[in-house]
Amino acid sequence: MTDMIARQVQLCRQPQGHIRADDFELVETPLPALGAGDVLVRNTWMSVDPYMRLVLTGQDGFVPQKRPGEVMDGAAVGIVEQSGDPAFPVGTLVLSANGWRSHFVAKGDALTALPDTDAPPQWYLGVLGLTGITAWLGIEKVLLPAAGETILISGASGAVGSIAVQLAKQRGAKVLATCGSDTKARWLREDVGADAVFNYRTGGALSDFVREAAPDGLDCYFDNVGGSMLESAFDLMKSYGRIGLCGAISQYETGDYRRGPANFFIAIEKSLRLEGFNAFLLTPQENADIARDLADRAQSGAIRPFETVVDGLDQAAAAFAALFEGGYPGKVVVSI
Repeated sequence: MTDMIARQVQLCRQPQGHIRADDFELVETPLPALGAGDVLVRNTWMSVDPYMRLVLTGQDGFVPQKRPGEVMDGAAVGIVEQSGDPAFPVGTLVLSANGWRSHFVAKGDALTALPDTDAPPQWYLGVLGLTGITAWLGIEKVLLPAAGETILISGASGAVGSIAVQLAKQRGAKVLATCGSDTKARWLREDVGADAVFNYRTGGALSDFVREAAPDGLDCYFDNVGGSMLESAFDLMKSYGRIGLCGAISQYETGDYRRGPANFFIAIEKSLRLEGFNAFLLTPQENADIARDLADRAQSGAIRPFETVVDGLDQAAAAFAALFEGGYPGKVVVSI
């Protein structure tokens, strides 16, 4: 062991229903001594994302479940402080899945060196990372909204949704968006570029909103929410419409987050195309190619990365819980 102490956020009790900041605790733990080929990384930025709730449901699925006493994981950017791997010299900025901690020791094959660009390092957790790549997949590969078509994007004020809105607008589509506050609705219209926005907390029925904004119905639906909003969207699709299934945040704190829409038969009646997509299944080369396209767009100003920065590892759990209480605009990153 070494004399170095790392701080890390671990689960202290299994969440029941709505997640709370005090379901987690910040603890200190000694770091192991570096072995052959090991790298010591000091994290500088970490991500909090809705999908992380899936490891805390107690329902086995795509991601292994976390148990009390285990450390949370997630994307992080850090700097190499000691290295036994010549591919990662001291000072290298790296991307890892070892978030929720101040320092860690790992082999080089668990790290990705960040390119030498002018992009802020935290962009690799947002617009150039999982959230931006997920938005790109939904718009540029799955749905492909065209000029003259109408797309609805739910959860549009979040990290994925705010990028998806901008990508769809670049393709010439009319973009309808949903969010949970009037402040976010105004932001989506004025800053992000949505054509019309529905506040699901106060706006009445989604059907009334869509029928006013798009009387002929929806060509595409980018679903981040699931639940009753997905069911409503089924009714509002045009025949031969396309639905991209990205997430179901409204169901992550329920007893069965995999539950499907009760009116699924509409997919047959309207000959809808439904496709799920998951950025975790991409190859490293696919990730790199998409990130390069997003970097070109972000650096040219064609898309704007919107961030909310939370300061301190001790605030990570509160920032995570807030995602399920209405959340923040854009991508949430924690500065460590």
